[in-house]
Amino acid sequence: MICFGASKIIMSPTSELGPVDPQITITEKNGSFKRFSAYNVIQSYKDLFKRAVSGNGNIEPYLQQLENYDEREIKEIESAIELSKSISAKTLSSGMMKGMSEEEIYKKIEIFLSPEYTKTHGRPINCEEAKTCGLNIEIMDVRDPTWLLIHELYIRTNNFVSTRVTKCVESKDHSFIVSAK
Repeated sequence: MICFGASKIIMSPTSELGPVDPQITITEKNGSFKRFSAYNVIQSYKDLFKRAVSGNGNIEPYLQQLENYDEREIKEIESAIELSKSISAKTLSSGMMKGMSEEEIYKKIEIFLSPEYTKTHGRPINCEEAKTCGLNIEIMDVRDPTWLLIHELYIRTNNFVSTRVTKCVESKDHSFIVSAK
């Protein structure tokens, strides 16, 4: 989503972008944490509910599993998914896709929005795939001096995020970090 706010995205042939896929952190009864794709939480709830409603015979196992879901939380998670889509479209409509409707943008960036395409949160979208969406992608050779500076920034930021903070977003004028707990 952050890249959608740029006027141009510079990538090498091996660069990757990730899907727009909000993540939900759930605290287990034993205090441990689990992270899930918001989309997968919603789909598992809907699938389980559908099986409970259409099931013939003993629906008790479905009801027991549905006890793990809170309908209010499901609504909040659905809102998070819709918000991430909306932010993506609004950001693109003010830059790279200026003049397009929200629906047109959703169609163009479907591979970023649809987990049916990526199948998992960790599956990358490469530069050629991103280009087919109408994004302003500049492919830069990895030996280009500018790319070497970008790579150095990536290495330094990755180290910073791996050792001191959990998130870091920077622009020319601003910096935002989430401290590690």
